[in-house]
Amino acid sequence: MKKETKEYIKQLTRASTVGFSVAFAIFIGVGIGFYLDNSFGTWPWLTLIFMVFGIIAGFKNYYRFAKRQQKEEQEKIGHK
Repeated sequence: MKKETKEYIKQLTRASTVGFSVAFAIFIGVGIGFYLDNSFGTWPWLTLIFMVFGIIAGFKNYYRFAKRQQKEEQEKIGHK
């Protein structure tokens, strides 16, 4: 397999992983909030709060991914 093809597949798997990471962070936040709302009878407040936490965590994961990609790209440019 060509080096370029391997690099493309590597980037594709990272991109799909970060997509799942963002989605799972949001779903986990909503799940925890829903569970706590049912436990304490505070519907919908804890669900909304934990959904926001999940969104923040998801975008933090995306930010880390983008920074890592940027760093790798800078390293490639520096080596040429």
